[in-house]
Amino acid sequence: MTNDVHRPAFIRASHSSAHKEDNEIITPPMKQVRRFSWTRFIGLVIVATIVVGVVYLVSKLVTPQVVTAASVIVGFLLLRFVVQVILQVTFTLLRYLFWIAILCGILLCML
Repeated sequence: MTNDVHRPAFIRASHSSAHKEDNEIITPPMKQVRRFSWTRFIGLVIVATIVVGVVYLVSKLVTPQVVTAASVIVGFLLLRFVVQVILQVTFTLLRYLFWIAILCGILLCML
């Protein structure tokens, strides 16, 4: 069989087969695949290096007590962010479970 099975049966006049060769194979569009980006990775490494360098320089300029206080504050902010994300995900899942339970209760009452 030389014809493509998935080719439409009715072709518009502007796209007639007279303009195309019969030997031309129409390939389906490729799936989008996430590729590893070296430029993004290098950018992240540079940003991380700059942050570590700044922290190191600040720690050399100030006393250890200031570094400890700053690290405690940053730790609390990071912990707050993580807990906030976890709570958002948890409450989203609980919201869906709540509505599923309501729908199941309605369906059980209908039986």
